[in-house]
Amino acid sequence: MKKIWLLTTLLFGSFLLAGCNNTVNNPEIVIEDDCVLGDNNTCTVEIEEPEVTDVENGNSLVIVFSPTGHTKQIATYISEIEGSDLNELIPEIPYTAEDLDYNTNGTRANNEQNDPDARPEIATEFSLDGYDRIYIGYPIWWWTNPKIILTLIEKYDFSGKEIVLFCTSWSSGIGTSESELRGHGLNIIWSKRFAQGASKEEVQEWLESL
Repeated sequence: MKKIWLLTTLLFGSFLLAGCNNTVNNPEIVIEDDCVLGDNNTCTVEIEEPEVTDVENGNSLVIVFSPTGHTKQIATYISEIEGSDLNELIPEIPYTAEDLDYNTNGTRANNEQNDPDARPEIATEFSLDGYDRIYIGYPIWWWTNPKIILTLIEKYDFSGKEIVLFCTSWSSGIGTSESELRGHGLNIIWSKRFAQGASKEEVQEWLESL
């Protein structure tokens, strides 16, 4: 009787051991509560292939300097239309109405624009990782970009990025600014000047033309 019991125990143990070896030697067999029972009573989990999305233009980011809010409105339109992330460029020392009084000699904005070495400090921090295209927006000050834009492009590495410039102004174009920023190494693929108060339809038409 003991021999029969021992033989039964050995056979049952061998069966368990064989099952364990199959599981170890086959990495596709995973024991889980929601597994799928297949041939030979093996239990496997179905693994879905990751979905790959083909993004035509890649991810984009809008960076805007807009002390009066006019350029920020254009930036908001771009962000909404393109699905871009939006970050506002905030100066360490905010600009007051007196700072922006272009008709008065010695104001902050005038002094900065007349000083080739002026680089106003930036309060906000950015990460450019993962972005293929970056929109940079600003108002035109004395026929070109504010000096804080130079602070931005000298502080961060824009190499390998497609740059699209946009600006707002009463009358001045963006040509001088584009030339200056190209001289600082930006890969500018397009630029656009908007009148203050430009509509979302105007912005969308421009974006569709890119």
